[in-house]
Amino acid sequence: MFKTTRSVLAFVVVAVLSGCAAAPANKQAMIARPSAAISENQKGKFVVNVVSGGKVTNPFWTSQVSNENFEAALKESLALSGLSAADAAAGKYKIDAELVSLKQPVLGLTFEVVSTVNYKVYGAGSEKVFPIVATGTATTSDTLFAITRLKIANEKSIQENIKAFIEQLSASGLQ
Repeated sequence: MFKTTRSVLAFVVVAVLSGCAAAPANKQAMIARPSAAISENQKGKFVVNVVSGGKVTNPFWTSQVSNENFEAALKESLALSGLSAADAAAGKYKIDAELVSLKQPVLGLTFEVVSTVNYKVYGAGSEKVFPIVATGTATTSDTLFAITRLKIANEKSIQENIKAFIEQLSASGLQ
């Protein structure tokens, strides 16, 4: 028993030191650059208020998306699209984003991660909820290491989710 415990501990230490530990999704990799045309009436009207549902990555388990990195990617994506207000007081609408689920594969060569996020946009006497489901895929051409492939699939899924939200927001008629 003691010998097995030492072997497992040694394996974990070697895995962590060799870079095989799970890493959180990177905010820069989750930034969306939407191609949808943004109405002049919508520019500078939105402020991210609350982001919830994310999880902190346990380096001994699997990559996750933290609230902080998701929020930073969402804010930067809105800024790039021209939708975000200069400051919170200038925003006409607030956005709450809840990461409802992040469905991750356990094994495979191609990893598909499906993210479900409910975006609630409210203010100026109106409220709309945008339930967005998006998929991100990573293959062995991205990396041979499964643990890194999962991180990349997470990032691509959230990036696609934010992109779809911005496209639906721009088509929503909120001004």
